[in-house]
Amino acid sequence: MPVEVDVLSQVAEVLRLRGSVSGVFALPSPWGYAMPKMNHAKLLVMTRGRVYFEMNVGKSRALELAPGDVIALPHGHAYAIRDDPRTPLGPPPDPGSCGQTRAEAPRGGQTEFVGLCCEFAGGRTNPILRVLPPFIHCPGSNGSVARWLEPTVRLIAAESTCSTPGRTTILDRLAEVVFIQLIRAWLESLPAGEGGWLRALTDHQLAGALEAIHSDPGSSWTVASLASRASMSRSAFAGRFKELVGETPLEYLTRWRMQRAAGLLESQDVPVKEIVTASGYASEAAFRTAFKRWAGVSPGGYRARAQAATREASPVAGA
Repeated sequence: MPVEVDVLSQVAEVLRLRGSVSGVFALPSPWGYAMPKMNHAKLLVMTRGRVYFEMNVGKSRALELAPGDVIALPHGHAYAIRDDPRTPLGPPPDPGSCGQTRAEAPRGGQTEFVGLCCEFAGGRTNPILRVLPPFIHCPGSNGSVARWLEPTVRLIAAESTCSTPGRTTILDRLAEVVFIQLIRAWLESLPAGEGGWLRALTDHQLAGALEAIHSDPGSSWTVASLASRASMSRSAFAGRFKELVGETPLEYLTRWRMQRAAGLLESQDVPVKEIVTASGYASEAAFRTAFKRWAGVSPGGYRARAQAATREASPVAGA
């Protein structure tokens, strides 16, 4: 459905997932790492051998990952990985960073995987984190996953070992592709009624209203006008929207306006007055009040904090 694709593209653009390859690993047995909690999403893409993954070490059975499997921790939870459930855990490998690929361990290792990280614009205020589970596992045996994963991983591996211009940018974009594709595969695997507002993007009626909100958040939308876009009665639309999205249409509209405004504030080139207009507010004072209520800080404070974070970005742990 064309509307679905358009809306998902708008979501990806506004939420601005910033991905990178943190490492390409080839590890000879035995090995085991206890990975700490991080402030960014973490992904593992298996390419060779077996890995045993645990989120609650000692409290749940380890999940065995095979070549082609992908696992993501959207909230950056702590976890453990090892070559065998009986291998003792040690500290994580030397830190890599988002945007920097560490050198591979000696070739010939029994286990090989790619570590990715992905940061969400706006941090914990990013609405995508409200619906994503603690971890997502997509088996490589799933044919629909393998079709997009295999060529992407080949490109990542090739770019990771070269030093040609543009390498970092290409790796970052490939990491973003993996994460967005993973979310798509996760949504397709969910039972009906699960997935929150992301799942609502695939609803043939609500997609029209969501597209309107995403395309023109500054318009004076009402529940009635959005219901018209969905070709539904006002009451039926409001009920279905609340059921699938988890909030009312106008609550969603406000949150989307604020998320989009946050992205514009992270740019040094967009004046606050333009952001006010684009967000559908009649006055700068009204916008400032709404934004502070949403973000907990004024627009100017948010911009200063975002720019400081960019300047002071520090390395993060590898896998």
